Amino acid sequence: MDKDETWILRSDQLQCLVSPVRLDIVDHLAARGPLSIKDVARAIGKRPSALYHHIDQLMEVDLVQEAGTRIVNRKQEKLYSTPSRRMRLKRALSVPEHQEVMADIVAALARQADRDFSQGQKVCSALAEGDHRNLGFFRLVAKPGSGRLARINMLLDEIGELMWDEADEEASSIALTWIMAPTA
Repeated sequence: MDKDETWILRSDQLQCLVSPVRLDIVDHLAARGPLSIKDVARAIGKRPSALYHHIDQLMEVDLVQEAGTRIVNRKQEKLYSTPSRRMRLKRALSVPEHQEVMADIVAALARQADRDFSQGQKVCSALAEGDHRNLGFFRLVAKPGSGRLARINMLLDEIGELMWDEADEEASSIALTWIMAPTA
């Protein structure tokens, strides 16, 4: 995989990501790929047989690609990856024609965030306090001025960069989902 960004803008790609399972597959492949179906299934807690259809759909819209093979126990396994590590949706949010599908994707993200949080509470390494906490949530309604909103957006972009660039193969994965919307 290269480090370039892939902007997800096509309608068929966006529609494909309405599924929380496909979102989860793309996220795990982008973060850890290339991976086999078995690796992805283990990472997201599904049976491999339940993922082939989703992988095929993601490949049809160019969000997942074959990335070679490997031999495990004398059997050949296909490996899959995303076109780049940075799979981005932000620009699609600005396209009026995508408004409905983007709302559907956000709903899928919220469902997946609920699953991530519920599973995360059960992990023995879950920490809800301290500098190394990996379990938490936050919701706040506020009225930031334009300068503070610009700073908030800059910090959110910085968090994204840290999540993309600071991979430690020994560390546990964390899922971070944020949704921001004007309320009035």
